[in-house]
Amino acid sequence: MIDFRVASLVAVLLITSLVPGTAIAQSNSSTQNVKELRTQLDQLREQMNTLQSKLSELESQNASGTATPSTTPSVPQDGTIRATQPPAEVQPSKQVGEATAAYKEFSEDTVAAARFDNVPLDPKYNGFFQLPGTRTILKIGGYFKTDFIYDLKPAGNTDSFIPSSIPIPEVVSVNNSTVSIRPTRLSLDFRIPSTKVGDVRFYLEGDLFGTNATTPRLRHAYAQAKNFLVGQTFSNFMDPDAFPDTLDFQGPNGMVSIRNPQFRYGFSLSSSTTLYVSVEKPSSDVAFTTPLFTAKPNAPAPDGAIRLRQEFERGHFQIAGLFRSIAAFLPDGATGSVFGWGVNASTGVKTFGKDNLILAVAGGHGISRYLQDTSGLGIDAEVTSFTNPHLEATPAVGVEGSYQHYWVKSLRSSAIYSYAVVNNTDRAAATTYNHATYTGANLIWNAYGSLNVGAEFLYGWAMDQNGQKANAPRIQFSAKYSFVKVD
Repeated sequence: MIDFRVASLVAVLLITSLVPGTAIAQSNSSTQNVKELRTQLDQLREQMNTLQSKLSELESQNASGTATPSTTPSVPQDGTIRATQPPAEVQPSKQVGEATAAYKEFSEDTVAAARFDNVPLDPKYNGFFQLPGTRTILKIGGYFKTDFIYDLKPAGNTDSFIPSSIPIPEVVSVNNSTVSIRPTRLSLDFRIPSTKVGDVRFYLEGDLFGTNATTPRLRHAYAQAKNFLVGQTFSNFMDPDAFPDTLDFQGPNGMVSIRNPQFRYGFSLSSSTTLYVSVEKPSSDVAFTTPLFTAKPNAPAPDGAIRLRQEFERGHFQIAGLFRSIAAFLPDGATGSVFGWGVNASTGVKTFGKDNLILAVAGGHGISRYLQDTSGLGIDAEVTSFTNPHLEATPAVGVEGSYQHYWVKSLRSSAIYSYAVVNNTDRAAATTYNHATYTGANLIWNAYGSLNVGAEFLYGWAMDQNGQKANAPRIQFSAKYSFVKVD
């Protein structure tokens, strides 16, 4: 729209153009007025030409559909996120100390662990990219891993070193070798930054340790928002930052290691101290047999766990408690149940340079399902009498320790020791697991980029309730290529 002033000028121009030039010339007394009017007329014509030019330009732009180019400078991109406004770099959090964030172990389990406020181990979000048209960022992680394993004696499980699976009585003069890609792993890490409930994380991970040789298996599937977690991941009774740096997929036999479907909530007690409570899927690991009956386990109530964690720059310390109801049908037809409980204390500390020390001890009654070596053996609880049957939660203890040493930046070694024991009842079968040890040492080389290769020697020793025992040495070579390489 042309404003009122311009309209007035146009009207004056039109009126002036209608005045006859001869009539003005005939009036000698008006000569000076004529000159002034002609000067104003020329100025009005120049203004009209300018307005006409601008109007033509606007009409041309509207007809062609082209917009005026924006002079706003593009947002510079940093890292690997491709977004108009990528998430700002997260400030380092005292809930994830420097030693915790920098700790490297071959299985990369620390990446999958849920963190308070969903703080990432890498505050720069390296490896993430934005899904088009959304605020969601995604990181595709995992690795391809190949193991070559050679057993000097039968070690039971061919893909993982599990002392409880060593054949007893001992079999001599039998060697075994295998090549496995089952540890290969793929993960999807979805994050939605800065929502009304804080940062939201959805994490999915699987490997090839299913029921058959290379069947996919779900390891993690959980969501966390405002420190409320729902889904399957590491038990709240476990410390995922206390996993030693081993080539062996299974790891130390006395370590608490289990992934459970659960509901969990975390509270901040201070800037570096957190308290977590969880309700987790129950499973009474009971498999005793009497002369007349084989136990049938059931789960009357979910497992509960509470965990207190303290972070500091050179490491962390945590202590967790477990509470369970273990139940099974007994020979007299009744259902027997017994209370189970456990305590797990663990720590990881940076010692000299980049070296790390890990120590953990777990103990309690009815916690065999949560220990690496005894999970699935059916010895959470055992019957104490065949004539007057009732259940007794079996006492169990597991310990582990490891030291990780860096020779140079790209070359490191770890020494590992672990022990697990279960105090069986007198009615336990003679061949029931009693105790075992796990010992190992390795050398791992970051050969190039995200390629890591290594060699490891493992030695396991196990004994049954009847005193019979066996041992098994293993040599393992592994190569792992991570899908995401971060310097």
